[in-house]
Order: sequence, then structure tokens, then C-alpha cells
Amino acid sequence: MIFYKNPKKHRRSEEKNLVFSIFDNGVVSSRDDSVAGSTECKDFYNFRVEDGALKTGLGFKDFSVPSNKNDLDNQHPFNFATKIDEITGIWVAREFDEEIGYYYHLVFTDSKNKLWLVPIVDEYNGLIWPKSLLLQSFPLSECPYRINNKDASAFFTNEGMVYFEADTEALYPDVPPLISCVVHYDNFFGITNTNRNTLIYTKNLNLKDWSSGENSTIEFLDNRGSFCKLVAFNDYVYLFREYGITKISLYTSRDDFAFTHLYTSTSKIFENSVCVCGENVFFLTREGLYTFNGNSVDKVAEKFDKYFQKFDNRNCSATCLNGKYYIATKCDFDDGVLVGCEDGEFVNNALFEIDILTFDVNIYRGVDIRKVLTIDNPYMSKLCACFNFENKQRVGELVFSGQTFEKANKKCWKSFSTDLGFQAKKKKIKKISLFSRGKVEVEIKSDLETKSFSFEGKPFEQSLPVSVLGNIFEFSFKTDDAICDVKKPMVTFDVVK
Repeated sequence: MIFYKNPKKHRRSEEKNLVFSIFDNGVVSSRDDSVAGSTECKDFYNFRVEDGALKTGLGFKDFSVPSNKNDLDNQHPFNFATKIDEITGIWVAREFDEEIGYYYHLVFTDSKNKLWLVPIVDEYNGLIWPKSLLLQSFPLSECPYRINNKDASAFFTNEGMVYFEADTEALYPDVPPLISCVVHYDNFFGITNTNRNTLIYTKNLNLKDWSSGENSTIEFLDNRGSFCKLVAFNDYVYLFREYGITKISLYTSRDDFAFTHLYTSTSKIFENSVCVCGENVFFLTREGLYTFNGNSVDKVAEKFDKYFQKFDNRNCSATCLNGKYYIATKCDFDDGVLVGCEDGEFVNNALFEIDILTFDVNIYRGVDIRKVLTIDNPYMSKLCACFNFENKQRVGELVFSGQTFEKANKKCWKSFSTDLGFQAKKKKIKKISLFSRGKVEVEIKSDLETKSFSFEGKPFEQSLPVSVLGNIFEFSFKTDDAICDVKKPMVTFDVVK
């Protein structure tokens, strides 16, 4: 018997392992697919990237306060909807009592510009207090104020200043409509809504006795644009303008000033993004995020530029808490998906939590925030917010809950397109392995096909056999669960030689 050699050639394959260990590197969205690493992240939202895992992301629950300053952990919320049709703004007020010392309130306005408040330490179990009917329009700005050893709050409107202390409130129509103001040593600076190219300066700190004859004015008509915001920072006053920053230096004489134009921007500065965070002032333009240290400006977090470049973010809102810069904005995620508030009418659709030292980020997508506010006092340290549309009768406090009040947030992590390190060769993905607390869907999209695979939450490693062919692949991890913890994902594949 004669055996002949079979001339037919068989394709050989070599098994490889690809480990998605890049979870701990966050998002690298500014790169192109052709230069990105095989496991780098192109987009993610509503996950928290930490310790090499995708964990439960940011969320809001109802704002709550303690009933007793000696038991701060036992807290109760407020049902604002029983009294208020819409919360249009929130602030913090501080007052002083000789017997109990300082005490604090959350102050807010409704759609009729009525002022309300709730105490930060509330022994009345959720009572909402009406405070003032004197506001005739929405406040242009608010300023914590202290004079004659009394703490007060000043709300500036087009009709004048509404001023209230513990048992006193009044409207002072002679005070101009200020959009921003600061007290620096014994000097008061303000920008008016009627002339945004003029800075008001006075040594009269008693705003209730406002006299235009005691004021000095300073006007700039250069190409840096209108005045936006005043910031007292690093022992100077800085004037943020539409397209620049000017430093104001005071000397001994009342009208002896020096002005230094420190920075000219090529894109409009959004005034509501300007916020002092530690040793820098953060601000946003159409070109991205910047920091200012009192002398120079640096562009930071450039890998997030794509989120900010398409919109006029004049309705953004920013604050700083515990080493994080928070900014609520309108963003274009450009992925054809509607998340949370994006399924209807909205003003803002994302909250960015950015570490002020490392610029690591958490992206909270699908929440329409009207204003963010830091509450930081001896009784609590929280970031709070009021909202547009669906949640307009609620005040939320930021937590890692993975849901917006009662609704779980849709979450996604997406890789760049990758050839898995084998250019121009066909691959076959055979298995997916991972640890997951909570349900998670893994989508594998290749140049030939797209398939999805579901994992249940289990306390041990799970593996699923799969079969996905292609040359180029993109991996996505998605879940609609509030609580999640996805780590150590690995795909096993063959390379066809």
C-alpha cells in the first residue's frame, strides 16, 4: 500500500491572551485609533475607574442634614415638592448667635423668586422656611457679607440689593445690579449688569449706605471683552474678562491702582466656570480647560477637549471640593446613544469630577444640573446641586451610588479600535473572562461582525465561550445596574497564520 502526501495546506493558528489592564488609566479620548494602545479607553461614563477596575460611579441622592450637631451621621432629607414648584438657585448662608455660635442654612429661590431656607442642622425634622418676598427677579449674584460683627447675605438684582440677617431683611434700591463682587481688605469691587466694561471700586463696606459719590470707576475698552467675574486670590484681585485676565494692584491712595493684563484668550471664557481650587483658578473655554496660578495660564486635561469644543457653555456651573474641580456642562459624546436627560429637553447633560493635581476624571453623564454648590462647614462637607426639568423640585447631594435619585445610570466603557497587535491578520476571539459584581454586557465589534455577551454578577471569575472573527476589534463594557464592579477582563483569541 502506498501513502501519498496530502498537498493541501492547512491554516495554523496560535492562541494568545489579551488582558484589559488599562482600566486604571482612565480615558485617553484625544488619541486616534491608529496610534492608541490595544487596551486603552476611548470613552467612558457613569463608571468610576479605580484600582484597575470599573466601579460604581457618581450619582445623586436627596440632600439630607443631621437633627443634632452631636449626632451628625443620623440625617434626614427634605421634601421640597410640598412647598416649591421649581428650585432655581441654591446658596449657603451663615449667621452667628452668641449662645450657639455659627449656624448655617441652605438658601434657595423658586420660580417666583421667593427665598426659602433649611437649616444645615435641623431639629424640626424637615421643615422648609419661607425667608423673603423682596426679590423681584432672579439674583444676578449673591455675596456672604459681614459688617458690625454681624453675618448676612446680600442678593443683588436689577432692582437693588436684598439684604438679610437673622431677624432683618430689607431692599436697598440704590445698590447697583452687581453680577460679581469681592471684598479685598478694606476695599469693595463690583461689576454691574448695566455696564460690563466698568469696574466699581469703593472703600465704603457698608453696602446699606451705598452712595455713588463715594465710588470710583475703572473702564477698559480693549479687545479683551466685557467683564465677567472678580476673584480675590493670592493677595490680589483678578478680573476675568470674556477674553482675558487682568490683575488689579492697590497702593496707599484711594485711586492709586496698577493693572497688569496677564492673559489674552483666543476663545471666550465661560464666567460660570471660573472657580478657585487650591493654588489655582480653573476656567473653561471652547478650547478646553485651563488653570491660572496668579501669573500664568496653563492648558490642562487636554485629553477631554473633544467634550467641550462644540457648545457655548454659558450655562455651565462649577465648584471645588476636597481637591476636585466639578463642572456641569453640555457635552457632545458623539456616540449615537441617549443617556438619562438626553432623551428629552435639557440644558446640561454631564458633570465632570476632575482631580486638581492628577487631572484624573470621573464623567457623570445624563444629568441636567442647573447649579452645583459646595457646602463645607463643621457639620458637613458635601457637593449639592439643583436641576432643570425632571428633577427641578429636588436638591441632590453627590454620592457614589451609580444612580440619579431612584433611576440607575446607564454606564459604558469603550476601547479604541485595535488589531490586537497582529496587523493585517485575521483573528478569532474564543473566550471572555472577568470578575463582575452586578450584570454587565460585553460587546465585541469587529470589521466583520458585532456580538454581545451577558454576564451575571457573581463572587468568582466567570468565562464565556465566544466566536468573533475579524481583523480590527472594539470592546465595550455596558450595564444598566446601579452597583457594579468589573475587573480583570481578559479575552482569549487565535491568530490565523
